[in-house]
Parts: sequence; C-alpha cells; structure tokens
Amino acid sequence: MEIAAGIHLIPGLVGQRPLQLFLLRGEQQTVLLDTGSAPDPEKIILPYLAQIGLRPSDVTLVINTHADLDHCGGNAAFKRLSPRTLLSCGEADRALIEDPQVMWARRYNRYASAHGVAYDEADRRWIMEMLGDPQPVDLTWTAGEVLRLGPDWTVEILATPGHSAGHLALFDARRRILLCGDAVHGAVYLDTAGRPALCPTYVDVDAYLGTIRFLRSLQADLLCGCHWPIKRGRAEVEAFLDETEQFVRTAERVVIGAMADHPEGMTLAELIAEAGPRLGEWPRAVDQELMYALAGHLDRLVVHGQARVDATAQPVRYRLVAQER
Repeated sequence: MEIAAGIHLIPGLVGQRPLQLFLLRGEQQTVLLDTGSAPDPEKIILPYLAQIGLRPSDVTLVINTHADLDHCGGNAAFKRLSPRTLLSCGEADRALIEDPQVMWARRYNRYASAHGVAYDEADRRWIMEMLGDPQPVDLTWTAGEVLRLGPDWTVEILATPGHSAGHLALFDARRRILLCGDAVHGAVYLDTAGRPALCPTYVDVDAYLGTIRFLRSLQADLLCGCHWPIKRGRAEVEAFLDETEQFVRTAERVVIGAMADHPEGMTLAELIAEAGPRLGEWPRAVDQELMYALAGHLDRLVVHGQARVDATAQPVRYRLVAQER
C-alpha cells in the first residue's frame, strides 16, 4: 500500500487494534519506521518486502519511533534477518529499547511499587514475549537531523515527546507529510471493527501538549500515525490535533474534579476507577491503562503547585493544595 510516492504502509495488528508500519523507499536509502512486536518481522514485514521486490537486506536503516513493544519489539528479529541494517532510535529511549527488562521496569511496571497499579502475570508474560530479545541499537538521534533518501528527497527527524521521552517523528517538508508514530493519540484507539479499544497513553502532560503545538506549526497535509486512520488534508489533520488536545484538557478537569470530591486525598488506583467512565467508552477493564496519563496529570499538578503527594502513604496519595487551607 503506497500512500504517497515512495512511502509504503505495512498493515498489521497489535491485539485487536490496527498497527501501521511505514517503509520509505528512496533511491539512496530504504528506511523502515518501527519493527512492530517480536513476531512481526517474520509475520508482516518480510512478506510485504517480498511483495514489492525487496529483501530485508535492502533496508538500510530502521528508526524506532519510541519505546513500546509494538514499535521496537521486532528489533532483534529484524537484525537476525538483516545483520547489516542499522537500528536507531531517540537517545532518550535507547536504554528501554535495547533491554526488555529495562523497558518492563521503567515503563510497564513503573506504577507498581509506589501506586500498587500493575499488570497481572499473564499480561507480564505477553508483554515480555512481544518485546523479544535484547538488541543494541547502532545509533541514536537527538532530533534536528536531516536524512537524505534520494537526490531530491530528504526527511527531518523531529523530537515529539510526551508518550515517551525520546519519541521521534519524520517530516517530509517538501510534500508536508508527517509520519508521527504514537506522538498524538486523539481521544481513543479503535479496534479493527471501529469500536473503542484503548485510552490515550501519554505520560508527560506538558511535553505532550508541547508536541501538539509543534505538530500544528508544521501545517502537515498528511498525518500518518501507527494506530489511527491516515488524516488527509489540513482540516483532517487539525481536527485530529484538536481532538488530541481536547482529551488532555478534559482529563485535567476530570482529575481536578475527582480530587475536589475527595479532600482526604486519592490514590492513582482510586482516580482511575472514578475517572475512567468519564473519559471514554472503551471496555472498563481497559481503564487500568489510564495509569500512564492520569499519573502524568497528578505529577503535573504537583509540579505546578496545585497538589501535594504523600509519599509516606502506601500506596501514595495526592491531595489538592486548596483543600489544605
């Protein structure tokens, strides 16, 4: 599926949600954006390459947009298919991408110790399976670099943090095409049947809002994320960015409103249970995935002096500063 000249969409799945990987085929370089989960190089990438007459060794560079199992879990498998292909990612995500145990500790299990919010053992086993084997990357990006794919084709490597600290996007400025990974989420992830399946999973609220503003400034005419339908035309792109920002603003209001109703303070788990039904129609069991965004909002309130955290409590509790007066 060639969505623009030289840019291919490789369709896949993560659970029951769409997964879209992108291949940039230039005269001088062929670049794969993300490797999917551990099975995906063999399952979806290799067959697609064969379909368009390429071998894995024809891919000169892999760029992982960010540290998540469905974006870098296939690194080791792809490296086995093509040892000379260079693997790369954002420098701030390198430690997580290279080592599944670090990814587990710093991302998926980060709320277990202080907050008592954690995946069960079956989920942990699945996550580790999808993360694949440890695999060093060959180089990292700090953003601002320009990558030449052909004599008259370059793309800019952009820093788009919020979902992860080292999240990257690619921008074809001449054609105004933005390949943004999971940099912005709208208000929901849909499954393959179009039903709400997952909540937004940003972590750093201020960085995420900054990314939204930055992406607006690019004035892209084509926005290609990894789990959402492609947005074509300035109006569709702006509408998706509006939806993304509105969810963040709504989540902030819901968090503050819930805490205002609980002057004794709230734990992250209590906030998730109360806020989930107010934020989306995904299955209620999925509300636990709000741990990323809601913990981010709680941290933001603390940083901005609007809330305090009692770190001596187990699990830790948060209280609005206004309720202490």
